[in-house]
Amino acid sequence: MNSRIFRKLFSALITIGIVPMIIFSFLTVSSYQELINTSISNNLLNPALVSDAQLNFENIRMQTILIFVLMAIFVIFFSIILTRNFIFPIKKLIKGTEELRRGNLGVKIDLKTNDEFQVLANSFNQMAQDLNQKVNDLQRSEKATLQAFADLTSVENNLEAEHHKTAAIISNFIDPIIVIDKDNKLSFLNPAAKEIFGFIDSDLGRIVDSANNYSMENFRKFINTKYLVKSGAAIKSNNPDEEEVVINYEDQELTYKVITAKVMAEKNEYLGVMKIFYNLTREKTIDRMKSEFISIAAHQLRTPLSAIKWVIKMILDGDAGKLNEEQQGLLAQGYASNERIITLVNDMLNVSRIEEGRFGYSFSKDRLDETLNIVVKSLENQINSKKIKLVLDVPAKLSKVFMDKQKMTLVLQNLLENAVKYTPEYGKIEIKVKDHKKDLKISIKDNGIGIPKKDQEKLFSKFFRAENVVRMQTEGSGLGLFIVKNIIEKHGGEIECKSEEGKGTEFIFNIPIDSVGNSVTTKP
Repeated sequence: MNSRIFRKLFSALITIGIVPMIIFSFLTVSSYQELINTSISNNLLNPALVSDAQLNFENIRMQTILIFVLMAIFVIFFSIILTRNFIFPIKKLIKGTEELRRGNLGVKIDLKTNDEFQVLANSFNQMAQDLNQKVNDLQRSEKATLQAFADLTSVENNLEAEHHKTAAIISNFIDPIIVIDKDNKLSFLNPAAKEIFGFIDSDLGRIVDSANNYSMENFRKFINTKYLVKSGAAIKSNNPDEEEVVINYEDQELTYKVITAKVMAEKNEYLGVMKIFYNLTREKTIDRMKSEFISIAAHQLRTPLSAIKWVIKMILDGDAGKLNEEQQGLLAQGYASNERIITLVNDMLNVSRIEEGRFGYSFSKDRLDETLNIVVKSLENQINSKKIKLVLDVPAKLSKVFMDKQKMTLVLQNLLENAVKYTPEYGKIEIKVKDHKKDLKISIKDNGIGIPKKDQEKLFSKFFRAENVVRMQTEGSGLGLFIVKNIIEKHGGEIECKSEEGKGTEFIFNIPIDSVGNSVTTKP
């Protein structure tokens, strides 16, 4: 192909250069021939002139041929040079194009001709570079796409595996699980829900409180529908709502804790609620048996403990004769230990009565400050023995509150005894009472050992004692604050604890002046 271009270009240049020379030479020789012929015809009579004319013509013809040959050589040489200058860059361009076609995107044409061929070569190089860049970008994009696809596939596989795992866990969950969508329709039932409540697969997609539905009617025999319909507390709050219900199943009563939690999608979209029915029957049975045992044991202990108390008291009073100092000390220790056991027994009986609903209350309008002064006076010896500074901040005039004086004495005694017990020598206890007209706010604050943060949420549970208190090996049953909380709530109030380990504790509670919460007016 390159040789054909060379031949065509060379032929064109030769034609352009030599043909005019041939025509020019022919015309020149013809003109001289005609001129000589004219001269000869005019000088026929003079042979010498004719001979000179013919000689001149031959010279001119030879000169013309020589010039023609020289010019032909020059044209041929010039044509060869010119053709090579054209063909060389074209060959390079063709070679670069073929390399590019074969996929060599890094090809580069090196031309320094300072003409349009160099411009064309530079354009070709730029085009190849841009194409190479785009291909590289495309390859990187393809790799990224493949990696993203691989990652997505991996995530999908993991999600699917987790989905199967979660589904397996839920399906094998021994407690019923029900999911209700935002349209109040059943969207999920685990096998336990079907078995206990009698649901069937066709119930899915039906409205929970729909009429003329055997499964729903059958379910409502076990449990009120309100526990299934959207729970307002759970929807308004992100925290799960908990409620205990009793379900009749196979002629037995089962106690369930119904935990209702919102089901949310991305972008905080509400999808419905999930209800988990946690079976508390076994725990309730064990708890009831424990309470019954404690109640029986406490009742059985109360009589002999009371007898021991009065016998020791009579001996200390000298009814059995005069005692020496050592005997009095030993009996005093025995009397104090017996008092602690009696207090523990009374606490256990109170807890038992609270749980059975027999912790009777007798409410009347009374002065809280008088009750507080009685409790403070009963603890004066303990306060003075530890040289504790007691600060009382009580207004001279306080509104009377509707309260059970005996139970409120128990509250104040428990809280103040704890403050004295866990406050070091030369410590400080502050008692403040504020009258807010609607209620009285009472604060008992000490600078004692404090309560660890992790223990504070369990503080009002039965038999619970903080870790640092247990390490101190101080006496206590872990029932006092449970009783205190129950009494305050029965008065319609609330109690909270603020504490920092090593710095002290503050108990704050309020008692409404006029209204009473869940009051019970019968006495035990």
